[in-house]
Amino acid sequence: MTKLSPTYLNILSAAWTVFFYLFIPAGTTMAGYPVVKAIHVKDNPFSVTVDMTEKAPVKIIRIGEREVLVAIKNASLTKGLVIGGKDTPNLESVHVETLEGNVLALMVTGKHASDEKIKSAFDAANNQLTVVLNKAVTLAPPVSKSVPVPQPATIPKPSTSDLSKPEKQAMAPATEPRKKPALTDANQLAEKKPDPLPQANPTPKVQPPTPVPQKDPSQTKTNERIKEPPIYRHPKRQASRFKGDISDIYRGEDPLRGCQANAVKNAVVLIKKKLYKEAGAILDQYLFEENPFCLEQVYYLRAYVNFMSVENDDSAGLLAAERMFQNAMVAYPKSSYLPFAYAGMGLIHTRLRNSATAQGYFDIISKDFPDYSGMPEVTYHLAEIYNDRGYTDKALRLYKKVFESKISNGYISDAGLGYGKALFKKLRYYDALSVLNYVIKNDTKKIYESADLLKYTADANFELGLSKGARENYIRLLNLFPDIDAPAMALSKAGDAYGMENQEQKAIKLYELVREKYPESPGYINASIGIARYLKTDAEKIEIYEMIKTRFPENTYARIAMMRLAEIYQKNGEYDKCIQEIEDLLATHPKGLRYEAVKLMQKAYEALFKEQLKADEYTSILMRYEREQVKLKKMGGRLIPFYVGNAYLQADLYEEAFNQLITAYKRHKRVERPPLLLFGLGKAMDESGRDNDALKLLNAFVKRFPKDKNRVEGLIRIGRIYLEKGSLSKADEAFVSAYKAGKDALNKGRILMLRADVYQKKSDLKTASGLQSRAVKAFAASPGENYKILADAYKTLGSTYLEMKSYGQAANAFAQALDFSEGDRAKSNIGFLLGDAYQKGNVLDKAKKTFEQVAQSYDSVWARLAQQRLNTMGLAEKIINS
Repeated sequence: MTKLSPTYLNILSAAWTVFFYLFIPAGTTMAGYPVVKAIHVKDNPFSVTVDMTEKAPVKIIRIGEREVLVAIKNASLTKGLVIGGKDTPNLESVHVETLEGNVLALMVTGKHASDEKIKSAFDAANNQLTVVLNKAVTLAPPVSKSVPVPQPATIPKPSTSDLSKPEKQAMAPATEPRKKPALTDANQLAEKKPDPLPQANPTPKVQPPTPVPQKDPSQTKTNERIKEPPIYRHPKRQASRFKGDISDIYRGEDPLRGCQANAVKNAVVLIKKKLYKEAGAILDQYLFEENPFCLEQVYYLRAYVNFMSVENDDSAGLLAAERMFQNAMVAYPKSSYLPFAYAGMGLIHTRLRNSATAQGYFDIISKDFPDYSGMPEVTYHLAEIYNDRGYTDKALRLYKKVFESKISNGYISDAGLGYGKALFKKLRYYDALSVLNYVIKNDTKKIYESADLLKYTADANFELGLSKGARENYIRLLNLFPDIDAPAMALSKAGDAYGMENQEQKAIKLYELVREKYPESPGYINASIGIARYLKTDAEKIEIYEMIKTRFPENTYARIAMMRLAEIYQKNGEYDKCIQEIEDLLATHPKGLRYEAVKLMQKAYEALFKEQLKADEYTSILMRYEREQVKLKKMGGRLIPFYVGNAYLQADLYEEAFNQLITAYKRHKRVERPPLLLFGLGKAMDESGRDNDALKLLNAFVKRFPKDKNRVEGLIRIGRIYLEKGSLSKADEAFVSAYKAGKDALNKGRILMLRADVYQKKSDLKTASGLQSRAVKAFAASPGENYKILADAYKTLGSTYLEMKSYGQAANAFAQALDFSEGDRAKSNIGFLLGDAYQKGNVLDKAKKTFEQVAQSYDSVWARLAQQRLNTMGLAEKIINS
């Protein structure tokens, strides 16, 4: 836990002691000190609550712009006190300390500026102190539980504190380097801009009371500009006599710990001037003369100057310096110089690249010497070790600790660079740029010490779409560090930055320069992809992407080229080529761009199936689906099962159609379900025996889409299901609605025949025959040769007349049916019925003639039945004549 500076606390302690003795009223009981049981930080409002066993004298004072000190007199802390709410967004730090004079100090630092007036209140019923830090509200003791709290009649407005909470930024994983500009065309480059991370405590925007005219979307995108993040604002830092590193061994009021030897003092003077060898010579001479005084100081200072005078690549000299530190520790194991010795040995092994050993020494200091003035240096090097090992989260926390230190030290800029790099690796580009810009502004020399500062600043600008900052920093990087590892990539990214600004010619010139000077580099590939964006024809683009794919198959940019090829094929409707390209991409680069590739493949399948379904090539869809269904199911999506389900529906495979369409139905939001999905699923349910479900879905379909082309068939199916269930009135109602909605004469005739079935079940043969007669006229009026339909309709009408004993009308209907019928069996069947009608109508000569024609037909069944009738009629004549 961070502690307040001892000197600072001593001053505060004395001040509080004077305050409480002067201002606490006489007679205040001091026996039985109150105990602080719990401390909790809350966000709305930003406040601190202190639970105590009883009331105690309290003083609250603002120390800095964002720091507040709560001092409690004559109070003690409960054992194992845990401060709750440390993850509160508005909180930067909170800690508690016991000062001299029985004063308990609670220091709270907020991330944002606080209100000048601090509100506080003490709830005597619960012995609870509440201090509001940055929202002036009226505090009162809580209402008793037995009294109901009145509820407001209107919805309360969100509080300022709620509005000030920064939202978490959803960061998409960066699967490819320079993904944003490199994977889009020139127009998209100018438009594509990520949302910046919200700044701390943003001012909520007030919506205008009157509607604002909507701008044209294309103009809005063109005019959008990403704002550069504000430079990081560091906390108010206290000046310190210490630098925060091992050199603090000779700093402070009494660095020699009371030593008065002139030789040692002279050595310290030389050390301050960085004349380490000269200082070492004095210290060696002092030991040689066997002086009995200040040996502890001499041992440790001698080890320090030897370490500081050794070159980084002199491993023997570094190990000799380590032995000096070890000798000093053996001679004086309880010395106050001990943390400097551990730090020195840690730094020695850092130079020797023995990171595990170095970490061990630094961990000892962190654990056993938390007040060591050189802690920033130790923390920074620990962060570097964690960063080199790939523990970015741990490194980030340690960099941040040094960078945001409230006490000045010499490692703030170094830690800022490390912090910015760690933020960049965590894809927090906005925050990284804010920190890196701070380092550049406050320590310009850092720019010339390492290429990393400019490189990461340029890359952060690039990822945020800040083209000007990216371009300027890449060019500055190349000018100051021409020998960097990947100059081609920096140069090609500068070209990408010009592309973001729609400066096509400048971008192309840089791309061509990279392709000319660095033909085998990753920058060459990036520049080639960049040039392809500006080519006019797809053939030229395909040539470049094929070159990258062929020449650099193992390079990560090859997968970008393959994606671009797939996109071109998709755009041109060459869906099979698109699918094949993505399959090759996933086979050769299974990790890179996997999500984007699968989504593009899914779109290709969807477009392909849509076209095939439109062209009535449903068999092609089903053959492909049966062959590749494992892959297609893994893609998910909602359109593939929709198209496949409709293909099964056209093939009259209703169970399979149901399985696909119900999947598509579940994946569509209710308001987004297309009419064909509802109708198709209802039809599949109807045909697969799911009548109740079909009824519900088809009823919903016809109500929701009253003008859809499938509405008539939907109503017909509803009527049929009701007819089968015996709900005759509902069935007739559905058929009537279908008849009114239908426009096709043939369809109207079918609906009339279905209505006739309803009345036949009602035993209303007269109405049924009338509907069938109208149906026959509708069939006859419809275009085309509908002979079979007319034959069946006349046959059904004749059967109804026969049942009504209207034998003459029945005979006429059967005669019409016979004229339209085709095939011996159909003609024999209808001929027999015609003969039967003549016989029952007592037109025996026509009956006999008709039966004779049927008996001579090739259909053995109806011929035999007709012959039996003829025999019966002959026997009857003989009986009458005799």
